[in-house]
Amino acid sequence: MIERKERKPYWRHTKWQVLASLIPFLAIVIVLPLYADQLNANRFLGFPLGYFLAAHGFFAIAVVTVASYVNRQNAIDHWHGAHEEM
Repeated sequence: MIERKERKPYWRHTKWQVLASLIPFLAIVIVLPLYADQLNANRFLGFPLGYFLAAHGFFAIAVVTVASYVNRQNAIDHWHGAHEEM
């Protein structure tokens, strides 16, 4: 159980971690489709580059974002003494 005096800093760090994870992901999800027509002029493995990045790039970015979020949140939990013993 996390101590009462540690709750506010813990949730502040957690909130900033969520924002730091979501903002770059959302920026890429919003910006990449804006340039899809220009990217489709090039081909990668026989597919238009814009299509390829949308199909595979979003998934790869999501996996990296989730993995980095979990790793960083685990560090925040340990820092504030809120981690679970395994």
